[in-house]
Amino acid sequence: MLNIGECVVYGSHGLCQVRDILVPSFLERGKEKQYYMMISAVDAGSILYVPVDGAEDKVREVISADYAEGLMDDIEEVEEANLPEGKKAEATILEIIKRNVAEEMMGLVKSLHKIKAIREAEGKKFATLNEKYLNMAEKLLYTEMAYSLETEKDVIKRKVIEELSELPLETA
Repeated sequence: MLNIGECVVYGSHGLCQVRDILVPSFLERGKEKQYYMMISAVDAGSILYVPVDGAEDKVREVISADYAEGLMDDIEEVEEANLPEGKKAEATILEIIKRNVAEEMMGLVKSLHKIKAIREAEGKKFATLNEKYLNMAEKLLYTEMAYSLETEKDVIKRKVIEELSELPLETA
């Protein structure tokens, strides 16, 4: 069972803090059960109600500071997400975001940044949909990493982009 005040990662909602454990008033009489009331750190002001029963399958611990630091320092070692071409990539991207596993998310960010850099080098636009998913993945990943490292999300973003800009664009 989670404790009030604890921060966890709740699937594609990202970093959340358990604000309360309660029986919400919106439940039908006779169907009352306990819920975690969680406040999202990713979408400011969002309140999520998660049933206590089964929550352990939907939440995970926040990555450690050492792990977050390692993801940035060893970014060249992180495996890029294997994305199909064009619109077929969307399903793969959504699965990675839904799982919200830090290393996979970094692989997705790495892949999308690489696609963006290649497109720009070719004088082409980066697909709007890819931009949307890149922003989503960065928001989820950088919020968690910033929490772990007790810093700001923008600091993480700058460091990751700096590390990514040093990587070669060609594929191995």
